[in-house]
Amino acid sequence: MSTPTLRRPASPAASRIVPALKGLVGFAAALAVWQALAGIGFVRPEYFPSATTVLGDAISLLGQPGFTLQVLATLSEMLLGLLIATVVAVPLGILLGRFPVAYRMSSLLVEAMRPIPALALTPVAILLFGLSGATTISLVVWTSLWPVLINSVYGMHSVDRVALDTARSFGLSRWSALYRVALPSAAPFIATGVRIAIGIALAVAVATEMITGSGSGVGAWIVQASSGGSLVPVYAAAVLVGLLGYLLNFLFERIERRLFRWHLSYRKEAS
Repeated sequence: MSTPTLRRPASPAASRIVPALKGLVGFAAALAVWQALAGIGFVRPEYFPSATTVLGDAISLLGQPGFTLQVLATLSEMLLGLLIATVVAVPLGILLGRFPVAYRMSSLLVEAMRPIPALALTPVAILLFGLSGATTISLVVWTSLWPVLINSVYGMHSVDRVALDTARSFGLSRWSALYRVALPSAAPFIATGVRIAIGIALAVAVATEMITGSGSGVGAWIVQASSGGSLVPVYAAAVLVGLLGYLLNFLFERIERRLFRWHLSYRKEAS
């Protein structure tokens, strides 16, 4: 009878490299399909340029200070809106998650307002703030508020009641138990809500800038570039926005894992 062989667990470096390689393979495959469709004339070249043409223009855009300033303008508006939404949503989510009466009284209102798309509120935002960066920031706040709020409520609902009761039995007040036990337990869920909101906020910021068509930002730059007769810069800017969203998500995920590596869910992934 043969002795079963034991598989050695993958090293942490290998566990990070393999998914990254798979992602690169998928990205390269998508580019190959794009290049093939453009090569066979699936769509007229002026409307659907090849992948190599778009990537070459995207690389050249990275070296243009004017485009970099537009990216920074969009980032500043997006991050400010995300910060405001987080400051509002986290305390509200803690309140709704901690007190069942408040949650039941507000659940219908939250579920009715949450599906309203931010871009549908663009006319209202323009009337209030004009064609300025404040319009973009206000819509980013609206669209970022809900994922952070919902995850904050869910995080508070997931707090172990036994841990809270144990803290109270050791003499901690209600607010001390909330600060020392409930908040650390809910923090990873809140961080996940913020990470989800990052991608949505970036998309809404660029789309709002495109709708207003004035001021600064990548969206306004795309509108101006599209009037030049060639869609190559538009595709190139869209590709760079997608890569920027991926980079922001990647950085925040790394920060999230480092801050909450003590949490059970991250310890399970590490093992």
